[in-house]
Order: sequence, then structure tokens, then C-alpha cells
Amino acid sequence: MKKIFLTLASLAVLMTSCDDKLDIKPYGDSTLSTVDELETLLNGAPYIWSGRDYFDLDVICNNSYRPWNGVADYINNDNSLRYAYFTYDESIDRADLTDSDDRYSNLYEKINYMNTVISKVPGADGGTSERKDQIVAEARVRRAWYHFLLVGLYAQQYDEAKAEQLGGVPYVDNTNSGEEKTKLNLKKTYERILEDCSDEVLAKLIPSSVDNVCRFGLDFGYGVRARVLFQMKRYDEALKYAELALKVNSRLEDRSPVKNSGKWVLDYNCPSNYYLIYQDNSNLGDFYGYLISPEVAACIDPNDYVFKYYLAEPHMEPAWGSPYPTVPEGSLQSNIGDARWNVWGLRSESMYYIKAECLIRSGKITEGLTQLDKVRASRIENPEIYAEKTGLTEADAMKLLQDSKRFEFIKTFENFFDRKRWNSEEAYKTTIVRDLSSLGLGTYSLSPDSPIWVFPFPMNATKHNKSLTQNY
Repeated sequence: MKKIFLTLASLAVLMTSCDDKLDIKPYGDSTLSTVDELETLLNGAPYIWSGRDYFDLDVICNNSYRPWNGVADYINNDNSLRYAYFTYDESIDRADLTDSDDRYSNLYEKINYMNTVISKVPGADGGTSERKDQIVAEARVRRAWYHFLLVGLYAQQYDEAKAEQLGGVPYVDNTNSGEEKTKLNLKKTYERILEDCSDEVLAKLIPSSVDNVCRFGLDFGYGVRARVLFQMKRYDEALKYAELALKVNSRLEDRSPVKNSGKWVLDYNCPSNYYLIYQDNSNLGDFYGYLISPEVAACIDPNDYVFKYYLAEPHMEPAWGSPYPTVPEGSLQSNIGDARWNVWGLRSESMYYIKAECLIRSGKITEGLTQLDKVRASRIENPEIYAEKTGLTEADAMKLLQDSKRFEFIKTFENFFDRKRWNSEEAYKTTIVRDLSSLGLGTYSLSPDSPIWVFPFPMNATKHNKSLTQNY
């Protein structure tokens, strides 16, 4: 594959050019006819728009607050999604407040693009059979990933014993716009996801990592299967595929240069990205103004390279500084402006943490903590070596992992998906407490089995699809 890197501006132009060509006729019949034309559908900007000025997954996990106006802004309107998520108020009809959801529509739009590729490339003009197989495989893996994000947001946590009784999401595998896309049960949804990232499919991918920010190779393919199995709590199998992904691409983002430069510039083509899917369409990146809770701030190691040495221009402010006085003491607000964060995709660090947790759960505590140490060595100056600790139980090691991972994956889907998974296990379920008593705003708690862990299907989808009953 030709190795390219596209700037944000050129990504936008490319996505526009793809959209212009995707003239979907009735029942999804596309005008694209050659392999080259159809392949352009894989080159669009790797971006999911949330339509929100806050990251509600982290709000639910008590990882962040809405920036600028402080927490009082959340509770002034007791009939809003913001209020429901910030106060954990289960009495609010969230479905009735969700006219639309940009994440939901954007993911299914991307799935439609993938279905166009999958259905038309085999019979398209041009291209060898090997190239066609590789393009179709790439589209199938992306279709699997988009459905995985959907089921993680809009359905309950997977549990093998009751998956057939729980609702999943529609698994859309065709471009027939006149067909109602029936919601599957949770078990069937995950079975379809695994079919689209099966070993047979993965064998057709480019057997390496790629530098094209719009595309991916076998590292992402293995990573997708690892992350899906991990969410299903099939830890032995997840470990296998995480190790395979790391064999393809084990490169870590090295933040030690921040010590000398005072800058942390995280580009879209960071070598640890298996496949980037970012969110904020801004020249300030994904972290600027982001407000983290005292609980997350406490997870930052004082010798973290970015925390200790980063100085934001023009006023030379620290990476994480004191916010406005309308939030709990201990909260920190980001001044970081150059981090293009992988919000919805995968990177090598994800695989290190999957490998670590799977090893810890199997009793290999030292080996698991060694994986954490590898990541932390590229983040922290002279870090404490977790693998050298003795007498640790599984619970002790998991606590080290959870605290480290909470900050490592701030403002990504990972913390939300992890917490849903841990909440389904007696040893790790947790009631989240948001204490705002210092501001005179009360204390709020979220139970492990709260319906708030499942987002509502939007009304602009449910009114056209009778199978879309809510999953909570």
C-alpha cells in the first residue's frame, strides 16, 4: 500500500470527494463501478462526530466535567440529558430527550459505506483478486468495529449466560435502504461481529501496519478481534489476539522528549495508532479545555512527562492547571492544544493493557504488570516498577491497572466499556460517587446495574424501526 499521511484539511477534502461520488440510488444501488472508485470509500476521514460539547462517556464514569462553566451548569436544567448523566438521575426519560444522536447516525452511515464496498468490489472492474479480497476484508473489519462501538453504547454488557435474552443492535450487512434493519439479540450481534473479524477475514489484510492514517493493516485486524473478545470476557482468546497484534505493531508513543522540548505534539499518524478514529474537528485537538475530576487527577503520576514538563504557549501554562472555582477542589483543566487523540479507534497501548489484564486474571501477576511497566516507561520519568512489587494479590494488581488505565485512556471509549465490563463481575463492580458537597450541590451515585450505562436509541431511528425497543 502507498504510505501517505493526510492533514486534517486534506482529510476533509477527501471525505467530501468520497461523499460526492457516493450517489446512493433507491435500495442502495451505488453508481461506483470500478475497484479504484469503490476503494475511495475506505479513504474518508477517520472521524466520528458526537454532536456534544462534552464527552458523556467520561461524565458517566466520573472522569470529567463540562469545561468552562463548572458543574452548576449541569444541574440548572433538571429535564436534560446533561442533568441525567451528571446527577445519575434514572427517573428522567432519556429516550424522550434524544431526538437524534450523531454518533448513532454517523456509525451506521459508515457501515453503509462499508456495505457498498463489500457488495460491489468482487464484481467491479479492475484490480486483482488479491487486491479485491484485501479491500473487502478491510471493509468487513471496519464494519465489525463500528457495530462493536454501537453495541457497547446502546446495549447492556455481554454476559454469556443471558446474552440471548438481552437486546443488541441491528447488524446491517446490505445497502437495501427500503428494508427494516431488525435489532438482533446481544448474542447474535456479537456473533456477527466476530464473523466479520474472523481468522479467514484477517488473513486477507495487509500483513503489517500501515502509515496511511485512513487505512490499516493486520495490527488493527488482530486488535479488533482482541478487543471484542475482551469485552465478551473471553480472556484467554483475547490474550491470544492481543499478542498477535503486538507482534505486528508493538510501537509505543514515547513522551520522554517532552522533558526537553516542553511540548507534546501528538499527530494523527502516531506510530502506536493501529487505526485512528478521532472526534474533535478543531485545530486545538481533543484535550484543550478538558476538565478532569479529582479522582482522575489523583491517578496522574507526579513524574508524568506531560504533567511535569509541558508548557502551553503563549503563557507557558502547565498541561493540567487549576480550573475555574466552580468545580470540586482537585479538578484539573487541560491546556494541551496539540494532541490528536484516538477517541474511538485502537492503538498498541490498548493491546498492552488487554494483555496485562488477561495475564493478571490468569494468575501471572508479574508478567501482567510488566506490560503496564512497558507503557508507563514511555509516560513517566523514573517510574516505579510495578513488576518488582511482591506479595500482590490479583485485586492489588487490578487496582494498579485500573488506576493507570483510567488516565491513559481518558476521553476514549475504553474507560466506559471497561467499567461496564467490570460492573458485571462481583469482584470488580463499583458504585460511582460524585461528591459535590464542597460546592453545596450534593452527592450523586451510580450503581453498577444502572440503566444509565446504556444509551437510548434516538427517536429519529425508533420511529422508523419498530424493532428498536430500548435495551435498558
